[in-house]
Amino acid sequence: MPERKVIWAGENHLTFFDRQNAGEAVDPGRFVAVASLPVNNLNTRSIVLTSNGADAIVLASVAAPVWEGNIIRPPSARVVERWNLATRTRIWSRTLPAMPNIQTGASSTENDDLLTLGPRGLFATRCMQMIARSQTNCHVVALDERTGAMGASEAWTFTDFPFSWSNHDSQEVSKGRRHTLVNAYRYWQQFPHFLVFDDVGRIVGRVRASCARFADDNAEQMPTILVDEQSNLEENADVSRRFRLIKDASACQLQQHLTDARKYQRTDDTYPLTSQFNWIGGGRRIVWSSLTHRISAPGELPKAHSVDVGRLGLPAPLSPPPGAADADVLFAGSGSDLYAYTKEKIFHLEDTGFVFDSAKTGQGVLFSRGNEALMATYAGLDASKYVLSLGKRKPGKPGFTWQKITAVSQFRPDFISFENAGRPQVLIAGGKQGLQWVDTRTGQVFLRSCAPGAPSPNPCSDRKAENDYRGLVLSSARKTAFTVHLKDQSTRYNNSFDEIELSTGKTLRSFPAPDWSTSDPLDLPMGWLEKERRFWVVGHDFRAGRSGASVTIVTLPATDGAEPHYESFATHSQPAHIGADPEGRFFVAARGADTIDVFAPHGALVLTMGVRADGSFAQAGDGRFACTGKACDEFRCVVGNVARQVTDPACAAFRVEGFSIVDELARIEKARAAGKASRPE
Repeated sequence: MPERKVIWAGENHLTFFDRQNAGEAVDPGRFVAVASLPVNNLNTRSIVLTSNGADAIVLASVAAPVWEGNIIRPPSARVVERWNLATRTRIWSRTLPAMPNIQTGASSTENDDLLTLGPRGLFATRCMQMIARSQTNCHVVALDERTGAMGASEAWTFTDFPFSWSNHDSQEVSKGRRHTLVNAYRYWQQFPHFLVFDDVGRIVGRVRASCARFADDNAEQMPTILVDEQSNLEENADVSRRFRLIKDASACQLQQHLTDARKYQRTDDTYPLTSQFNWIGGGRRIVWSSLTHRISAPGELPKAHSVDVGRLGLPAPLSPPPGAADADVLFAGSGSDLYAYTKEKIFHLEDTGFVFDSAKTGQGVLFSRGNEALMATYAGLDASKYVLSLGKRKPGKPGFTWQKITAVSQFRPDFISFENAGRPQVLIAGGKQGLQWVDTRTGQVFLRSCAPGAPSPNPCSDRKAENDYRGLVLSSARKTAFTVHLKDQSTRYNNSFDEIELSTGKTLRSFPAPDWSTSDPLDLPMGWLEKERRFWVVGHDFRAGRSGASVTIVTLPATDGAEPHYESFATHSQPAHIGADPEGRFFVAARGADTIDVFAPHGALVLTMGVRADGSFAQAGDGRFACTGKACDEFRCVVGNVARQVTDPACAAFRVEGFSIVDELARIEKARAAGKASRPE
């Protein structure tokens, strides 16, 4: 786009960059962040700026399994929003209707998207390749630029050649905004090409070139398109009737802008760190560990860091367990407990640091619930991947007593303990083995819930996908529990949240659940956000990208027979590396480069925090930051159109001593409430 050189988009923020003017630059080579918009849960597909450059209009796909209180089924919902760059506020939002004829001969459930803003108004174009050879179906809908109201729509079919421009990395608008140039592709063809759309969102031709852009001339009826010097103009004869095509070495200028921008987004660390969550504890501290991207050498300790939730401060290193300098150390735990364990020992984190707790019985994954624990040891036996052991200890005393049980799991399991008629029991959700009830006195599985049908003492058939249960959350009365029931994946849209009666194993209630991606191992951890009213579940949603997790929050209905209310938001984290505050106040997700994101329960990104080789940092969405040491080298504050180094006096207004997560949560909730009050209906 002529007004902005670089656009960087993510699921939780959309940031616009512009190149600094050479005469004003205090940090040569840097791009200036013009605005960062909290475009929550949206994967940006197309962007246009208004003619004065003050507002951005965004067409996006929803990057989470729920939108506007409803579960989304493929294809992803498409949303158009208008944002003011100066105030970072949304002016209007509009959900587009589904494309017509989407189920008739389509080669995919996803479509390509383009926004066009020209002399004749605002148009949203969506196109989808069809199974029929050389056929692409498109749908264009008009929207009111000021209000977002939808107008006339048109469906049309293009048969000259099939095309796609999904995740296009370049888009050029002609001087008079009468045409748009979009980088496209065809995976079975050798030559790259660009699509040309007119000002009502209809395709008018294609340009065969490895790079192309509009020239800065005043021609509106027959604009000039500059193409790379290697292009064969004879192959572009069809489009030459409406456009002047000129070979020019400067046609690749846009790609160079993108290369520069990516270069300056990188850090200077020799060994970038990758974060992995192991625990979020007690509501007082957050602890996460990390290793370099290299394969860890034997004896290399993971680097662990903690941050205080309630006090002002920055992430600080966490001291390793005593005597563990030459040992492989793993971190594990859940709830309010963090454990570090080696081949021989388990250490428990207390206020004074790690304290020796007990001898360890074997390598495995440790899950703790106060004075009870479950250890899952990889075995790969009898259609299972893990054999399970229960750990118990007396309150206030160190050391677990371990008991091997007959329950097994295909995934990292979840468990809850309870008593039924004075009989201590544990319920385990571990994948396609069904729900398993274990007598903790004997270690034997005495009941299984295998769907369909009533609970049974007999083993579930491992060939039936209906037996797949993952995640558990216990009711306050310890009489029922909610779990995710993943049914036959060949039949879509039939996953459910089931409420199970603990004493009998019967299903009391069942609600629809999203369709998470199950191509990779997926634990689907769960927890209460608000006791007896709202619970959360973390899954991997295909809409959030290959590395994206989504948090879905289910508000239970107040009356029997009613449907629950659903909310969800997307993150950049892998599903296993996201945790929830035990008090339900916030979620934390790990990113690369040893960075963590803190999210409010409704999905707003509150803080980004992390550490570097020498120093730590934290940054809020409104540009305020805190940092120490070399971590400060990455930060700039934007004053006017200039990105200044953090040591510049002009940055003093943006710099703070530290961040309290609870204070920032209160701040963002206040801003959100004010935005709701001022937003026009």
